[in-house]
Amino acid sequence: MTTTQRKPKLVLVHGIFNTGSVMNWMRRQFESQGFECFTPTLKPFDGSHGVEYAANNLKEQIDNRYGENQTLVLIGFSMGGIVARYYLQHLEGCSRSSHLFTISTPHSGSYMAYLPYPSKAMKQLRPDSELLKSLDESTDRLDGLKLYSYRTSIDYTIVPSTSSHWELAENKKFFVALHLSMVFSSKITNEILARLNE
Repeated sequence: MTTTQRKPKLVLVHGIFNTGSVMNWMRRQFESQGFECFTPTLKPFDGSHGVEYAANNLKEQIDNRYGENQTLVLIGFSMGGIVARYYLQHLEGCSRSSHLFTISTPHSGSYMAYLPYPSKAMKQLRPDSELLKSLDESTDRLDGLKLYSYRTSIDYTIVPSTSSHWELAENKKFFVALHLSMVFSSKITNEILARLNE
């Protein structure tokens, strides 16, 4: 990828209770290296309608911005990684994507999702939820994509933090203090850039 024209577009997907603006620092790091980035805000941002609804909203925003053929790289933070997986696995996003990077994403669920908040997506992020099982049962649709999962052991949102270890992916653990700090870490952006430039 020696020219901007040949580079895929990067779609940065935020987590629950965030908006696209939480990804702005990371977006700027990638843009400084010549990548065009999109940081959509999923509606509703608290996931009250569930992961499926958020993923359909993501698809609609992507299609409105890039049409249906532009090659994409998905970078999902926290719940955003699960939304990105649903988009790739159930909404045919895999047919136009080359990479998926998940950052502190609860692939096996988080016990923090048992907190009493009236959000469908929160319940879907509990360990052994039907939504997570459906994703695990359709991972063959990710064949051909380059998959990466990054986590920190100092994570009190994804409990246990090892839930971010994803068997299908290349996994890497970083010493970053706390969940949200992962999207403000130059260690993470440098790692992603290195993988994109391979």
